[in-house]
Amino acid sequence: MGHQCSRLVYFSGRMVLNHLIMEQAHPVLKTARHLIAALVLLSGCTSMPVQQATPVVEPFPFEAMEKVLTSGFDHISRKYIDEVDMRPFVLEGLCGLTSLEPGISIVEEHGYVSLKHNNQDILSMPAPEPTDTAAWSHLATMMTLEASRNSTDILGTGVENIYEAVFDGALSTLDIYSRYAGADEAGTNRAKRDGFSGIGIRFNLSNSRVIVTEIFSGSPAQRAGILIGDNLLQVDDTPLSGMSYEEIKTALRGPVDSSVSLTVLRDDTLAIPIEVLRAHVVPPTVQVDQQNGVLHVRVKSFNQGTASGVARAVQETIGAGESGQGIKGIILDLRGNPGGLLKQSIEVADTFLISGRILNTQGRHPDSIQHYEAAGDDIAQGLPMVVLIDGRSASASEIVAAALQDRERAVILGTASYGKGTVQTVIRLPNNGEITLTWSRFMAPSGYALHGLGVYPVICTSGKPDDIRAYLISALDTATETIEVLESWRDTPLNADKARRDLRTQCPPERHRGTSDVEIARALITDSALYARALELERIRALEGESASE
Repeated sequence: MGHQCSRLVYFSGRMVLNHLIMEQAHPVLKTARHLIAALVLLSGCTSMPVQQATPVVEPFPFEAMEKVLTSGFDHISRKYIDEVDMRPFVLEGLCGLTSLEPGISIVEEHGYVSLKHNNQDILSMPAPEPTDTAAWSHLATMMTLEASRNSTDILGTGVENIYEAVFDGALSTLDIYSRYAGADEAGTNRAKRDGFSGIGIRFNLSNSRVIVTEIFSGSPAQRAGILIGDNLLQVDDTPLSGMSYEEIKTALRGPVDSSVSLTVLRDDTLAIPIEVLRAHVVPPTVQVDQQNGVLHVRVKSFNQGTASGVARAVQETIGAGESGQGIKGIILDLRGNPGGLLKQSIEVADTFLISGRILNTQGRHPDSIQHYEAAGDDIAQGLPMVVLIDGRSASASEIVAAALQDRERAVILGTASYGKGTVQTVIRLPNNGEITLTWSRFMAPSGYALHGLGVYPVICTSGKPDDIRAYLISALDTATETIEVLESWRDTPLNADKARRDLRTQCPPERHRGTSDVEIARALITDSALYARALELERIRALEGESASE
């Protein structure tokens, strides 16, 4: 049976997932950014193969386009978590051209792939073998160039929008976490993960005023004396008034060790010239607060600086290798954390573990099969620890929570987490765009798959209780029921979708933003008897998990 474009095609401008776990991303359904441009209904048989003459002048560089498409398709065919049939994959990618020109359509029948414009054949080529990635890449390039010759809309859209349309269409046949980012967006993503060369501030743009809202610790901006509340007036000799957020960000960034001259308005009265030397800046993801002997460490996402930020927060508070300086315990707050870099999540978990398995990953590519072990040094020296999670805690957050729970190191408190149990790798393409591709699943140390399930808190706060101590006692008095849920949580197979959904209703995932969970965690840490009872639930679960795997 021939292939027909049966999906909804997409507008090229769309929102994308920004935080990876690599690696990874914040779980937002891809369909939320796929807007309907046209629904192509094709029927009937194709005519005899028609091959039109190729014009001498190419609308886009053929070799460059083929290099990008070949690189992307080849990586996907080798690394995606499941085997990819290139036939429907590439054909759906070509159907993405319809988002740029509704008159373009693709039909595959009788062993030929036909490109049509307003229902007229403009190019037909033999369909390659399903596993011949290079041949399918060549066909996609030929079809895309021929479409641009016959459509002023496609020709005028620019090559980056064409890549976006084709890759979006192709990747829509895989899973919701595999996606394409063009060169500009990919650059922004890399800056979030790995850092960038700049001055180290965050700012708001309101009524043509560029107001500094945050200054990164140790950044060039801090060293130069810029203050929160300063109004940036100009960069070098260029006024910022009238610029967009992206234009201002670009103006502030530049090569490492390059100098930039800023003019800031302070207190709405004094214009001050400030010279700043740019440096490599990694956006901070860790916030720290200490009250009544409890250290509250909030982790917003996982980038290249997260693990060192967590370690520094703990060491500076309790002192490396010292007795704790009056600190009673630690709250590791992962609520709302969408994830980020896999290796950073491993390092954060390892920060608090002495020994044992942290994570297993399993995929089709040999490099996706990994086993991560703790290195043997708990910098918190065994202090009581509570990890906060909610329905927006995903991927890297879930790796940390599951590892600390299964290794009996922390009490998990909050709601069921998001349940994103796959790992994505990021593939950089020759055009500097990137494909985020799902290539493995991860398993908790006790052996269960987190995908579609998440992490179950032994202290469930769904519904946000008011009387904290009474609630804690009540929650711990239902230990038998909690243990039963934890047993089922671990033992339910990955393919038992309904059973896993039902389990999640035992502690429904919710978005928790306020201080209620933090206060419950403080009460638990400061009452050693209650904390010991809660930790015992984790210990029972971990022991049962190890026994079941022997």
